Amino acid sequence: MAGSVARGRIMAQTSVKHPREPGFGHWRWQRISAVATLGLMLYFTYLVASMGPLDYSAAMAFVAAPQHAVALAILVIAGLFHAALGVQMIIEDYIPLASGRLALVTTARGVFAIAAMASLVSVGMIAGLI
Repeated sequence: MAGSVARGRIMAQTSVKHPREPGFGHWRWQRISAVATLGLMLYFTYLVASMGPLDYSAAMAFVAAPQHAVALAILVIAGLFHAALGVQMIIEDYIPLASGRLALVTTARGVFAIAAMASLVSVGMIAGLI
């Protein structure tokens, strides 16, 4: 037929097309960790703003409360996980493969894992769990 147009051949290119596409898991976890981090940051901002001025002992008592210690631990995990995903994406986008991209990603993950462990141990010590 003259003048007919093949339907379905022109599609907008998106970065995420299907769950089986490479990178979909990374994209999804980056969004999930961003939402978790944002929600917990808003929670802590509200709590700290409503408390007024804090001295050292009041801040320690605040973190030692079980509900705050758990929320702070989740915030640390979500925030550092989100940061690690972002740094990994930056490394993969801007570092050539021959320059040791895998070593840089592994090192960055290690640094974030150490920071997470140190933060969780600190929260645990303040809360009296360790």
